[in-house]
Amino acid sequence: MTDQQRHDQVGWFAGSPVQTPTLDRLAASGVIFDACYSGSTTCVPARTSLLTGRLDHRVATGPNRAIVPGTPTVASMLRDGGYQTALVGKMHFTPMRADHGFDHLEVAEHFTAYPGDPAGWGDYDHYHDWLAERGQPDWRFEVPGGTSAPYPFSPETHPTSWVRDRTLKVLDRRDRDRPLFLVVSFPGPHPPLNPPEPWASMYDPNASVVDPDDDRRNAGLPNLFRREMDADGPDHRRVRAERLAHHRRELALTYGAVTQIDEAVGAVVDRIDLDRTLVWFTVDHGDYGGRRGLVRKVPWIPFDDLARVPCFATGGPVAGGRRISQPIQSYDFVPTALAAAGLRLPYQDPDPGDGVDLTNLLADPEDTGDRDRTVLSAFTMHWPMA
Repeated sequence: MTDQQRHDQVGWFAGSPVQTPTLDRLAASGVIFDACYSGSTTCVPARTSLLTGRLDHRVATGPNRAIVPGTPTVASMLRDGGYQTALVGKMHFTPMRADHGFDHLEVAEHFTAYPGDPAGWGDYDHYHDWLAERGQPDWRFEVPGGTSAPYPFSPETHPTSWVRDRTLKVLDRRDRDRPLFLVVSFPGPHPPLNPPEPWASMYDPNASVVDPDDDRRNAGLPNLFRREMDADGPDHRRVRAERLAHHRRELALTYGAVTQIDEAVGAVVDRIDLDRTLVWFTVDHGDYGGRRGLVRKVPWIPFDDLARVPCFATGGPVAGGRRISQPIQSYDFVPTALAAAGLRLPYQDPDPGDGVDLTNLLADPEDTGDRDRTVLSAFTMHWPMA
């Protein structure tokens, strides 16, 4: 999975300028979900849903939105079912190394997203330790959250490369006599937008399309949405006519970050026996990407820009070569993964969880997913949900 990537920032989306040949190949061999919606339009609750198969507001959390220890997660349930469980990359746990069912955990976070010293959130991450062992400063403390520029060190020390390489080590060292559940979670293309070369210069900023603020277009939105969009906030979240060159440069760096991730995915997939593996690709939530006069993910309004995410499933149990236009939710992954392993969610009827088991849709080439489903978007006091 990736972090904060729009549904149209993949090569299989018609008209997309982003090059993702590895993901395109995997998607074409599987089932593409053209209307996949996240559990939330911001990181922590979206990832809570992806772990639990439930909407965030139905999951017990503590300080800093930390999932209460002992809460059933897809990892803990698969581990109890005999699986090896591992996570490499970003997951927004609090504390960062919390045990939510993963036997093996190697974390790379976005420290610039936190106020002050990240140690106050529980611990430094594994990527920080890895840099320190090599005598390299942790560049994330030196890059303000809104800064976009090429990564200043060797590409092999970039977080995307680190996630790739640590994932390959997990695959090499796993117990081949036991099944493996592996989450590979790239921190990008979430800001700061700092891909290394050659990806930083791969896309022409002048070809990037952004929309300046348009009060007339926004006048037709519901009052709550207009208030959110008009609220004072960091200037880097608004597309200003006088800063179009800056916003186009940021979008070009975003595209480069996605293509870098695509190449890393290729290295991982080369080590996997796809005939014996279920692969699920998704994103925690989207990004305005210069549309509607906005960039990044605030305000958290559940437009398609933020709520709709790229998603596909492929591998041995999938009857591929199909696109499904009916809506699904990204956290449908949880009951689907459990069912593929012969397990089920532990919740009892009439409250079985929020996700839907899609194993039949994946396996049956005649199943078009053509069934009624409601996708609700609402604001809550603490987090939006989609």
